[in-house]
Amino acid sequence: MYAEPWENNMQDQPTDRELITAVAHFLQTEIASNVTDHRLKFRALVAANVLTIVERELEMGETLLRAERARLLKLLDVTASDDVYADVEHMTRELARRIRAGQADDGPFHDAVFAHVKQTVIEKLQVANPKYLERVRQETR
Repeated sequence: MYAEPWENNMQDQPTDRELITAVAHFLQTEIASNVTDHRLKFRALVAANVLTIVERELEMGETLLRAERARLLKLLDVTASDDVYADVEHMTRELARRIRAGQADDGPFHDAVFAHVKQTVIEKLQVANPKYLERVRQETR
């Protein structure tokens, strides 16, 4: 028996990720590949890339932010609040203050800060540009 889409109680279909994927694919395959104006083609590819970044942010963003907060909590020995975003922003500012004050110039704190920053950059690249991250990893092997 055929059911109308509104009869399936699938109110959240398509998902935000599915919509983003569809639009990015459309821009890449149907617009950019068929446009002769180089400037417009470039803009379509940039727009598709932005959508894939947003898609990865939706997929991984909260998990990565929580991991960053956990590292910062351990590094700075402070207490978390209920607001992950505010915590990361506040603790990152505090870490920057400590770095400027010379507290991370050497020793175990330097090593811990370096490890945190390296991991944070890797995680941000996983969202923003995973192809670049993979290329760098291959070059450093």
